[in-house]
Amino acid sequence: MEMNFVQRQTQGLAMTAKMQASLKILQMSQLDLTAHLAEQALENPCLDIRMPEVAPPLPTGARGTPNPDFDPVAALAEAKPSLYEHVGRQIARAFTHPVTQRVAMAFAEALEPTGWLGAPVDQIARIAGVPRPVAEGILARLQDFEPAGLFARNLSECLRLQAADKGLLTWELSVILDNLALLAEGRIDELAQMCDGTPDDVRAALATIRGLDPKPGMAFSAPDMPVLPPDLHLTRGADGWQVELNRSVLPGLRVTDGPDSAGDAAARAWLSAARSRARWLVRAVERRQATLLLTAGFLVRHQAAFLDAGPEALRPLSTEEAAAELGIHPSTVSRAVAHRTIETPRGTLPLRAFFSRAFTPGSGADGPSQDALIALVARIVAAEEPTRPLSDADIVRRAQAEGAKLARRTVAKYRDMLGIPSSYDRKRKAPEPA
Repeated sequence: MEMNFVQRQTQGLAMTAKMQASLKILQMSQLDLTAHLAEQALENPCLDIRMPEVAPPLPTGARGTPNPDFDPVAALAEAKPSLYEHVGRQIARAFTHPVTQRVAMAFAEALEPTGWLGAPVDQIARIAGVPRPVAEGILARLQDFEPAGLFARNLSECLRLQAADKGLLTWELSVILDNLALLAEGRIDELAQMCDGTPDDVRAALATIRGLDPKPGMAFSAPDMPVLPPDLHLTRGADGWQVELNRSVLPGLRVTDGPDSAGDAAARAWLSAARSRARWLVRAVERRQATLLLTAGFLVRHQAAFLDAGPEALRPLSTEEAAAELGIHPSTVSRAVAHRTIETPRGTLPLRAFFSRAFTPGSGADGPSQDALIALVARIVAAEEPTRPLSDADIVRRAQAEGAKLARRTVAKYRDMLGIPSSYDRKRKAPEPA
């Protein structure tokens, strides 16, 4: 066998350590970045950091010498998850579409530590940009989460959800839960008459109620309900929408000379390298902020109609299309928008909400987006007469009258995504006319 050696010259991009570190900084959330910079400032005497108004806990090293008896594995085993984390994991499993996930997360953000909703459904629907019936459908799915009683709007609903979950919800108990004020006042005889029972029946129901948990959210670790400030602010100016960074969450960085080396050559060399690292870190953070602002500005310009008119005006846009317009790599766009939020007149939205797939693949920005058509189906259903709900075929005809071509199976799929029952179930649940 004959062996030959051949030389070839090729071109490629080598990912240096600094490039990898720069990409890591780009992908960090504001709080992760602040914690990272605080840790770097502990190690580098030439880097001075001014903590933002909303600052994360400093790294462990900034708090002094750790306790040698501390067992981190045991601490993890004993620590309870926060209510927000618990609910967030269930939302990720139960809702796979970005629209329904966004609405579900709006409900999660309104949760109080007790597990009850702290805002009315109408308000949450406005924040999420969906009609009330859609929000109510998603709330019904959220109220199936574990433990039972989460997402209740009041004490009566919280106890009702738990009783139903345990198979204890009888008609008599339902009547008593609807009249908890009478129970609190001790008007047992009056309640007995209302539920066609005896005072002993009411007392037995009271024993059942006492076995329920009026505050199911308190079983979780209380504090860490992250109400994080947005990364960006959006305002309307004379020249249209204006995007700016939220300076209150940005750490201030400054490169200093460091301590006096007192003529020590080795110390001067070490400080020179430390200043070089500090300058690079400052430039990396500046590039991160510039990339974030550039990307957000493009998204706002591209989806200005969405900000003005709502989800039905959302245009198709992919990360690849955004990257081509901005002249950067698609992975850079993905890193720039990951875990980023922007405060808008429509509430605080994730930057991911500005992306949407085209309804017809390959149609680009000329065709409608999936999210826009989902919002259209939600609006059509919200406007129907409750006693005469629209069938999927009716929804198709109304959508076509507005210029949207949908198949009936597509309407059914979008209904499922939005948690909207079939026309038969909607009619069965509709209130009877007076």
